[in-house]
Amino acid sequence: MLTETMLMAEFTVDGPLRSIPLPFLEGLLGEENACIAESVVSQWVVMLILGVVFFILGRNLKVKPETKRQAAAEWIVGFFSGYVEESMGPRYKRRYGPYIGALFCFIFLSCLMGLFGLRNPTADVSVTGSWAIVTFFLVLFTKIKTGGMKGYLHSFIDPMPFMIPFNIIGDFANPISQALRLFGNNLSGMVIGGLIYFALGSFAIALPAVLSLYFDLFTAVIQSYIFVTLTMSYVAMADMSED
Repeated sequence: MLTETMLMAEFTVDGPLRSIPLPFLEGLLGEENACIAESVVSQWVVMLILGVVFFILGRNLKVKPETKRQAAAEWIVGFFSGYVEESMGPRYKRRYGPYIGALFCFIFLSCLMGLFGLRNPTADVSVTGSWAIVTFFLVLFTKIKTGGMKGYLHSFIDPMPFMIPFNIIGDFANPISQALRLFGNNLSGMVIGGLIYFALGSFAIALPAVLSLYFDLFTAVIQSYIFVTLTMSYVAMADMSED
């Protein structure tokens, strides 16, 4: 009984805001502040990887593809442009295609950071929240641009004036739910993986590796797809030009 209690006490799952100490800044910032969140470092790694990949894919492009590298680059651009056109309409293809493609790639690679021994940035609600805030302002911008300030304010009393509180809550509920959905799914995957490793003990070799590949790879595709799809849906529904 005592052994089981001790084992349970040893099992912990570090929070998403785990920090990396920076001893060389202790004299300037103090011991408590001389650190950086691991999710920030992971995002730097993601940006570096994507920057290198896109730089390689975008070098020496020709009018007619002559290399598999350029063919791959054009396929990626065409895929996201077509995805945006299908979800939002033709006029949004050039405007939102690059953003949706970059957002999908960033979320997808962020979800895979656990495979490289780094903290998954999407398990930090401040990271997913920042992406949702961008979506919120895109929705706000679209409403004002297509409907004008008058149309935007009138949308709060549509279809009846008593809907004002519900419409206001709806504007803020969408990005909040979007951020918490991505955060919760990725954090729960980390917790489940940790519980499996603990339960198997010294036998934690093959099965956890397969499950980890599922939670990291398959979930990365699904969650990235859901997040960008919701972003496009919210922006498309905010278009008031046809009202």
